[in-house]
Amino acid sequence: MTSKSQPSSIRPYPELVKDNEPTVPQFGILDKLHGTWVNWKGGPKGLHTTPMPSPGTSSETVFGVFHFKSQQYREQLTFSKVNAPVRNRAGSNEQFNGPVKYETAIIDNKGDLQHFENGMYLWLGDNTMPWKEDGKYQNPRTMFSRPSTQETVDEDGGVPVIGPGELGPQFVPPHSISRSGVIPHGTTIHLTGNVTHFDKKETPDAPEKPEIAKLWEQPYLSISPTMGIDPERDLIPGSLKKPFWTNLPREEQRDYPGQPEAHRGVNSARAYFLNIFNYDEDGAKFPYTVQPNLLLSQFNEGLNFKSYDLIELDSQHDTGVQGATVNNVMIERYCRVVRMRHRMWLERVELENGKEIDQLQYEQIVDFEFMFGASGETTQWPHIQVNTLRRIEDIAEEDRYTPIKLPEEADTPVKTPKAKVHHMNHKVK
Repeated sequence: MTSKSQPSSIRPYPELVKDNEPTVPQFGILDKLHGTWVNWKGGPKGLHTTPMPSPGTSSETVFGVFHFKSQQYREQLTFSKVNAPVRNRAGSNEQFNGPVKYETAIIDNKGDLQHFENGMYLWLGDNTMPWKEDGKYQNPRTMFSRPSTQETVDEDGGVPVIGPGELGPQFVPPHSISRSGVIPHGTTIHLTGNVTHFDKKETPDAPEKPEIAKLWEQPYLSISPTMGIDPERDLIPGSLKKPFWTNLPREEQRDYPGQPEAHRGVNSARAYFLNIFNYDEDGAKFPYTVQPNLLLSQFNEGLNFKSYDLIELDSQHDTGVQGATVNNVMIERYCRVVRMRHRMWLERVELENGKEIDQLQYEQIVDFEFMFGASGETTQWPHIQVNTLRRIEDIAEEDRYTPIKLPEEADTPVKTPKAKVHHMNHKVK
């Protein structure tokens, strides 16, 4: 009995030879990022929610009291394509990454700098299977095969381990995009993921607009399940109305229905929830302090979307090689960053005047871990950022904000004041 061989779902990689080495980088979807993206007057602003240990507390002594902060912000996010491919050699495989540098600066409504960060996105190549010759981001290739040759065997002392013409397994990138970044609080991130394209012309059943999230959908709330709150039990399904218990002082919540005995009465978790639901400072308030991405979906109401691409990146994956969040000593000990998720929508929208422009929306969720709850379990604290940006050239001059300036690097060494030294004269007897 003979079996008919099935065609491979992976297109064979071209063999890398001297004449076909890429000299121009491929960027895939990242090509759409190039340029500077900003908020604009009359448009939406960004919003962050940030949990912190309360002053005077520590995980070793006084714990269980927490501080919540939220602010509107505006941002200046710049992407710059690097004009050369970055070559990774892996023996039988070679990969040519397309690098895009990014730099962001964020200020609050008072003009104070709140955050700055830089890093790099890499286009690693399309990993769609089965392979489609007409795939949107699949040609030309970023992956090549590299069999041994007589020259490489002789040069590298391959005999008797390897001879000419041998080729090991071919690596299929599990992700198309990676992002690495350096955050000056003391954390370095590495996220990986993929892109999904939506276009009504190409796919009639594609959604009319980006599907951001459902109301009170747990993964996107500033309150995690480890804090002892359940959206289905503690929030009002399908309603933006505040739950009645958020208007009650903590001491009056002992008989709040549906609450486990351990969660009733005066406790610091309840105080934290009340802060989130009743927060009203720096342009931040309910419901956005509970679910920030509502700002994205509500702004999209009425916009005419022609197409959009969704980039989804994560530092954790169910299987395979993981990304990373690496912290310096103090952050690791007192407020660990354990995971980061990033969703970015690159959208083509039609304005009322018929002009088509690009719009960038993102949601970034960073999970902190510090202290623990009444049950003794580790508590996860979501730090969330959302924003809607457009290219600066698509914004009228009168609607542009003053450019944001990053802190300048010191041109000369910073002089440290000399400490006063007290001398004691001892008489010798």
